Amino acid sequence: MIDTALAVFSEKGYEAASTRDIAERAGVNEITLFRHFKNKENLFREVLNARFPTTLLSDDVNRRLTGRLREDLTVLAQKYLEVHLENLDFIRIGIMEVPRNPSCADVVRTIPERLEEHLANYMLDLAARHVIRDANFKLLARMFYGQLFQHVMSICSFGDDSGALRAESDEFIETLVTMYVQTLTP
Repeated sequence: MIDTALAVFSEKGYEAASTRDIAERAGVNEITLFRHFKNKENLFREVLNARFPTTLLSDDVNRRLTGRLREDLTVLAQKYLEVHLENLDFIRIGIMEVPRNPSCADVVRTIPERLEEHLANYMLDLAARHVIRDANFKLLARMFYGQLFQHVMSICSFGDDSGALRAESDEFIETLVTMYVQTLTP
């Protein structure tokens, strides 16, 4: 049902997507959908959670973190771009729906908040071990993901028919990570 809901939300947007349409396409009764999710907002929340934060903050990603700032920021940035570039349609939905739908905004807002909290806590741990200098890690985490999101938005908004922006992703990550390493390394 989650994959079907993602497809319907991507095609129609949050407001226009109906639970009846999602249930029909998933091959289940609408009542079954309501038993599992209670309402459309909860279903939308579960779709977001299934597609974004769990993937970006998975145990696999956390196992790849070594405590070496350059390598770890590179891993986080690569995973962020990978997940977001695979889900451009869904990102468009979020951008369209957030201004019109406060409950949707509450759901979407949790994604960057969880990512920022994860990265800020990671940096706090490094600072406590004197690997990096002390700073406003919450702000740095917001800026880190904000710059990555801007790269995604360039592709999402303007297209990338030639593939030039996607090809630039590795250099974008390297430049971004270098800025943070230079800022935080004692």
